[in-house]
Amino acid sequence: MSSSSSISTSTVNGTTRITGLSSGIDVDSIVAQLTTAEKAKKLNKLQQKEQTAEWKQTAYQDIITDIQDFSSKYFSTTSSTSIMKASNFLQYTASSSSSAVTVTAASTAAAGSHTVAVNQLATKATLTSSTSISKDVQGSSAADYTSLTGESFVMTLDGTDYTVDLDDVNGTTGTAAITALQTAIDTAVGSGKVTVGTITSGTTTCLQFTAADSGVQAITVSATDTNSDGIADNAGLSDLGFGTGAILSNRLDTSDTLATIADQLKSSIGAATFGTAGVSLIINGTKEEFSSTTTLASMMSTINKADLGVTMSYDSITGELKMTADDTGAGDTVAVTDTDSSTSNFATLLLTNATAGVDAKVTIDGQALTRSSNTITLNGVTYTANAKTDTTTTADDGTTTTSNNATVSVTQNTSGVYDLISNFVDAYNTLLDTINTAIDANADSDYPPLTDDQKSSMTDDQITAWETKAKVGLLESDSTLTTFLSSLRTAVIDSVSGQTSSLSDIGISSGTYDEKGTLEIDEDTLKAAIASDPESVMTLFTQQSSSYPNNSTVRNLSSSALNTRYKQEGIAYRFYDILQKNISTVTDTAGNKGSLIEIAGSADFTTTTDNLSKLIAKYTTEIDTEQTRIDDYEDTLYDKYTTLETYINKMNSQLSSLSSMTSSS
Repeated sequence: MSSSSSISTSTVNGTTRITGLSSGIDVDSIVAQLTTAEKAKKLNKLQQKEQTAEWKQTAYQDIITDIQDFSSKYFSTTSSTSIMKASNFLQYTASSSSSAVTVTAASTAAAGSHTVAVNQLATKATLTSSTSISKDVQGSSAADYTSLTGESFVMTLDGTDYTVDLDDVNGTTGTAAITALQTAIDTAVGSGKVTVGTITSGTTTCLQFTAADSGVQAITVSATDTNSDGIADNAGLSDLGFGTGAILSNRLDTSDTLATIADQLKSSIGAATFGTAGVSLIINGTKEEFSSTTTLASMMSTINKADLGVTMSYDSITGELKMTADDTGAGDTVAVTDTDSSTSNFATLLLTNATAGVDAKVTIDGQALTRSSNTITLNGVTYTANAKTDTTTTADDGTTTTSNNATVSVTQNTSGVYDLISNFVDAYNTLLDTINTAIDANADSDYPPLTDDQKSSMTDDQITAWETKAKVGLLESDSTLTTFLSSLRTAVIDSVSGQTSSLSDIGISSGTYDEKGTLEIDEDTLKAAIASDPESVMTLFTQQSSSYPNNSTVRNLSSSALNTRYKQEGIAYRFYDILQKNISTVTDTAGNKGSLIEIAGSADFTTTTDNLSKLIAKYTTEIDTEQTRIDDYEDTLYDKYTTLETYINKMNSQLSSLSSMTSSS
């Protein structure tokens, strides 16, 4: 903006406006008042209509979301709480008198008692090495007992560390040295656990530590960390001949390569050619190859992930290598051979002990059954054999009785079915309350949406309080929601074709008129109905139309077909159809989605074709047009006042000139 003593100029949207005091007129104030008055004629009303439509769409979508949640929980065939699934109404609890047999019961089971005898468990076939495959702990050079004063080493037995003090071994020789070392180890770890011996390799006699039958499995030796600084630096172990090339553990390290492991195998096993040639196996008909640089851990991982029907493992307790069938039962389930034993003799050397799998032998209610699995399903009851059922009891008089039967009891889970129905009724009542509250609320015409000009003179709290009232009654007496509720209420009341009982007969009744269709449950009556005739209760909800049973085609059915389907359905399927009619995003034969979706769309189904979205878009266009007209109107006003100011300014100049001329003459 620029100004002189009498005129101010500014440019708005490319138009120069001249205002000032030449005329003595407050042009800006006058233009603002005239523009505000012009907005009130149409623009403000359009903006209020647009705001109302947006609020109304949100109100609809909130209710649609509630209905969708209700539908997903109780009317989806994949939901565990669905009242459309017959299996959810036939719940059974199974128990066993013996831990040797565990049981579960499906919806196809029947209440009753069964006797079960497990005579033999199914087992998996295995191929194992017959004993530990690795060498014992042994040195690689002759022991030197001359400098052991103050020396020690660590011996680890099955994960527990012991420090072996070698002071008393120092200076001994020959058999006395072996005896002294044995005493030192016995003192450290306890006698009878580890035996000290010797082994001759070539011309060198080295020390060897074995566990024999002491019960100790894994033995590992390591140097002592003298200074506790994390560095094993004591020379005692190396002085005993456990230096380079020594075997420091009688168990394999699975992170070692096949080449390394081949050198650590017991000499009694034989020469492992796979240490240089690698491993090539045929496992259950599939060839698997591994180079000598592959670690044992990697080889096992590859086999176990290859879906070969086997699992390979190394037992660090027993030191055995094992290939186990994935499935139990008799038959040739573990077939492992070297492709060429002259170059790859892994299986030939290490998987020599075969144990066949066996089938389970179970007797249920007197019927002998042989199965490859320990899990058997019979008439809806799944029995899992965990052990043989032989049991022996001793009476007070010393008489012993042996029984090989477990008793399995299957009872109806009345509480589970009651909870299913009760939770549905609670959710139904909550939904009805939400919708009834929305359609019963009265709108207050004294609280229309605020205009921008009105908001500019209010605080945020005042705006929030106003708009809270303005949003009340947006769905007042909404006909679509009213029809939706009416349909649900009717579906509850109408009798189910072919069924002699109704909801009221099983303890579920509608509330009073003031309660607007909500349901009430008589717990004792409902539980009694479930206990006495669970299938009737189930059918009341889950009966399907015989003429049009397919849910996926319900949106394409004619009115006549839908009417027939309704008459043949149980309550759950009627509800499903009503819900689909209102919230389905699938178009029907007339090209329409669900009624509520057509009105407002939904929060998770974006559309510009629903009625309110189209209405909002229409208002937006009209607002833009009207805003342009207001802007033009404002420019016209400024043009007029600019012209006026210009003329007045010229006149003032001319008068000033005349006044000067007159005064000078």
